[in-house]
Amino acid sequence: MIYFTSVYEDAITHQVMLKIFDYFGYFSEYRAIPCNGKGKIKKRIKAYNVAAKYEYYFVITDLDNEYECAPLLINDWLPELQSKQLFFRVAVREVESWLMADRENFAAFFSINKKQIPLEPDNEVDPKRTVISLAKRSRKREIKEAIIPIDDYTSIGPEYNTKLQCFVHDFWDINSARKNSLSLDKAIKSLEKIPHKK
Repeated sequence: MIYFTSVYEDAITHQVMLKIFDYFGYFSEYRAIPCNGKGKIKKRIKAYNVAAKYEYYFVITDLDNEYECAPLLINDWLPELQSKQLFFRVAVREVESWLMADRENFAAFFSINKKQIPLEPDNEVDPKRTVISLAKRSRKREIKEAIIPIDDYTSIGPEYNTKLQCFVHDFWDINSARKNSLSLDKAIKSLEKIPHKK
């Protein structure tokens, strides 16, 4: 078993990381570091890089709209050589893109037509807004009540995080999703390079 320290922005991303560990079968989480946004990750990434000389680190942050592409973010935050045990990945543009990339299961969970889900979710400018827009088309009242903001002062619904974590844990298929998300596929391929005993 290979153990990782997980560093992430939010609970949904953490659930994605745990799902990825399960996907491989020989990865497990040793320690979790929630950062509540990308600011702390940016501030600490160089320290994680140093620590990764001694143990595996898996770090995921969102690209959002601050950079044109993932390599620009990585080169800005960590211009020095990355430790071989640091896996610093960027979800384009938010981790919700990775979830929507499993179009069939996402459509079933949201009770919408699969054709309504973007074919290339990595190209969505604001994936959270796309998820909320899809929720508005849902045939399930519970999805609408959970995902859609209740007023103009909130950006997401009251159970947005809970519902999406549930989707990841119980329904999200990584093999399906990686076919439609280049950034997810690159993340998985980077982890596939880790040597392990079968």
